[in-house]
Amino acid sequence: MKIWLGFIFGLFAMSHWSTYAFAFELKAETAAERIGAVSIGVAILIILLMLIYKRYDASFFHGFLAAIGLFLTVDNILFHWVFKLHRITSGPEANILEPLFVVAGIGLVYYAWKKEQPQTYE
Repeated sequence: MKIWLGFIFGLFAMSHWSTYAFAFELKAETAAERIGAVSIGVAILIILLMLIYKRYDASFFHGFLAAIGLFLTVDNILFHWVFKLHRITSGPEANILEPLFVVAGIGLVYYAWKKEQPQTYE
């Protein structure tokens, strides 16, 4: 049950809060600024993951990881590549960042799935 709560909370955090982000009139115009903005987002996510890891049990944490991994994978493939609704950045660095995020997302889902596999004792 806790893995599902972590999964739902992770989906909510990645989709709901990210749509209400404001740039405080800051604009990332160069490639370095755009990569820096993405790096800040990744750093905030890592801090959030560390807090969840310390505060909640393993199943909740793994559910959160799976939600983030699915969001990274599905959002990039479906909305960025198939429907072309938006990109991670507005520059050519998105062509490198997006496949990296898809691979990272698949890795997070795989890691969470392997950690939650029932233990078999022989």
